[in-house]
Amino acid sequence: MLYRFLRKIELAVGWWFGLLLFAVRFRRRIIEENIRQAYSGVDINVNKLIFANYIHYGRLIMELLHLPFDSKRFAKANVRVHGFEHFEKALKKGKGVFFLSAHTGYWEVMGVVASEYNVPLNVITKYLRIGFLNRIWVKSRERAGIRLINETFSAKEVLKTIAKGGVVGFVLDQFMGPPVGRRIKFFGRPAWTIASLAWFVQRTGACVVPVVNYRSDDGHFDLYISPEVEFQKIGTDEENIVHNTQRYSNIMEDFVKARPEQWLWLHRRWKRVKEDDLIRE
Repeated sequence: MLYRFLRKIELAVGWWFGLLLFAVRFRRRIIEENIRQAYSGVDINVNKLIFANYIHYGRLIMELLHLPFDSKRFAKANVRVHGFEHFEKALKKGKGVFFLSAHTGYWEVMGVVASEYNVPLNVITKYLRIGFLNRIWVKSRERAGIRLINETFSAKEVLKTIAKGGVVGFVLDQFMGPPVGRRIKFFGRPAWTIASLAWFVQRTGACVVPVVNYRSDDGHFDLYISPEVEFQKIGTDEENIVHNTQRYSNIMEDFVKARPEQWLWLHRRWKRVKEDDLIRE
């Protein structure tokens, strides 16, 4: 009872913090530009979405503070899991599993939930530049049962993990330029997207299982695990990689469209596209 009461207070404080971020126009130009690009020609109240997005950031910051202290307790009290049987079915194939996800809801809590379900999750991550913050971040994730793979040297570790039938988390909704990225479509617009997942799947035959979470109106999180997305071969290795990267990106787009106010619009998702077009002209 007390924990639920404190959660309500946390959500309220997060709301006011989000209002503060809105008032000081934190990264407002990028957020508004991204939303207008994504929903160009769509009948949507952009200002209402922007405000709701800021409220999400305020609450998300409060929720991220749980990670170093009581992440497991938070996850146990606030996360509802749907579709775990889809992961179990994929894991039984013995080829390894990639969780395909996005920066929606409270994405860090998904790794904590994996630990609660005894899923040996490995996550490809960037390390923070500020030393003491990086140590806190790394240790808090490790305490939650998550094994971190350095993005810089990830290929060998990922292949080794998958070869053992392991599980690797992959987030595919942010900018990644060449040579690792491919220029595909996101919300109908050209966007550089990391193509490593399709490359790994083509090489290993591992399963890809989409997973996403959203904050509900009652403060809980609903975590949805979908059936495996089978790899499609349409031609050459490169054609297969581009084609399947586009399919994975389409899933990311559906994740965002389901609850657009809970995605990281403050990230420059469509970076470099205009410059590329100028060079081509």
